[in-house]
Amino acid sequence: MPVFYMKKYLLPILFMLISVPDSYGKVIVFDRVTTVQTPINIKVLTRDGFFSAGGRMVDIYLENNLLKKILTGGDGYGYLKYTPRQPGLKKITARSNTGSTTGLILVMDEKERAVIIEIEGAFKDTVFSDEIRASGLKAVKALSENYKIIYLSRFLGKGITGSWLEKQNFPKSVILRWRGPKTLENLENNNVQMHAIIGSSGVISAAPDRIEKRFSFEETKNGKTVQDWDEILNLLLKSPLSHPRENDFSDEGE
Repeated sequence: MPVFYMKKYLLPILFMLISVPDSYGKVIVFDRVTTVQTPINIKVLTRDGFFSAGGRMVDIYLENNLLKKILTGGDGYGYLKYTPRQPGLKKITARSNTGSTTGLILVMDEKERAVIIEIEGAFKDTVFSDEIRASGLKAVKALSENYKIIYLSRFLGKGITGSWLEKQNFPKSVILRWRGPKTLENLENNNVQMHAIIGSSGVISAAPDRIEKRFSFEETKNGKTVQDWDEILNLLLKSPLSHPRENDFSDEGE
């Protein structure tokens, strides 16, 4: 089979198969992004092996504080409306009688801006390797000092992506599963200021028009093709930027 088709079809299928453990758990909580005073629905899913299992009671905690006990529907999904009052990175825990798991909610101030990084597109040569390009890690850390980081995962899933990011010592933040343009539309609807996006040509072409800064290591007509992370840093950090306030990523509950 030609290499082109292996890259285009077989590798995505492999990624999806690898991501199965991410959805195998008894209860799943999804990462979310919003802004202060903009309500969101905390979303959980209860499962039995590979299949959804509805009618399960789930306790939802913000940090160590119980928010509410909810009952998942017949499709296994459960929702809890939450309106944040303070910015920061919040830990959400979902506990059922069969297990527990954690997720994150990134709450941004209206003046803060985000850089969105698609993992597979930005680190496609190093996702499965410990030999990560040092410049990539350094660049993301530098960006996190001026922007909020939002990670996207197209194929790997939250579990695989999160483990890899933690192992490589990347800045901690939310991981959103790529669901097409709707993923970015949801961020817009929550008043998130998206300053730049870095990823594959397919992802940046789906970005809203108002995201002017688009970077890809692939050939693209919908953004700027870059050679390395230093080029991205020079373009995003060349002018003075307002630094985020201290404790923006506080773990304190509300």
